Amino acid sequence: MSLTQILSQVQLLRQDSGKRISSSVIDGMTRSVTTGTRTQLIRSRLNPNGAGFIRVPTNGPSSLLNGGRERQAIRKLMTLPTGVEGNFTHTLNTALLGGTSYPVLTAVLGTAAGVVSGGAGLLFTVATTAIDVSRTTQRVLARAGDELWQVEEIGKYRDSGWFSEGGMALMHISSFFLVDPHRAGSQVRSKGWLIHEERNMVTIV
Repeated sequence: MSLTQILSQVQLLRQDSGKRISSSVIDGMTRSVTTGTRTQLIRSRLNPNGAGFIRVPTNGPSSLLNGGRERQAIRKLMTLPTGVEGNFTHTLNTALLGGTSYPVLTAVLGTAAGVVSGGAGLLFTVATTAIDVSRTTQRVLARAGDELWQVEEIGKYRDSGWFSEGGMALMHISSFFLVDPHRAGSQVRSKGWLIHEERNMVTIV
């Protein structure tokens, strides 16, 4: 299975949103998941060609040709507990207030859920536009009963570095959203605030 074959099948990823909060807060979110894993689509392994670790597809490189759940995943991480000083909701809000780039309301999770089930289109078409035009217009704080969701995607991005193939490389994006289920009514996953994203190069070995 070659990188060229995979790059020809996967979709082009969106630009980096620049949204970041403390990694320790993200650890707290993902530890609440029963599987105990930070990501579903990729895993770390020792680099067979040198020192350190690389990220590889969880189910092997050939799985990326299957599309669907091998390249896109969405899961609910937790429902936030009643707010008291020192609990996770308080910790999350402290992180959200710690920067100058605040999460922006975007109609993305409903779109993402449809993409995961339908297997077509980009996960973040709506989010990209909303982030670009409104990223400094609104603060958000988490409340008891809000939900935290994670959306993952493996795709290609433009890169002229050593590991690229024809100017393209393989990347994994993990995005975290704060969702107010009451605001959305019966459409629980239709609205969310993008609060953090992580990007990792995916290696084919």
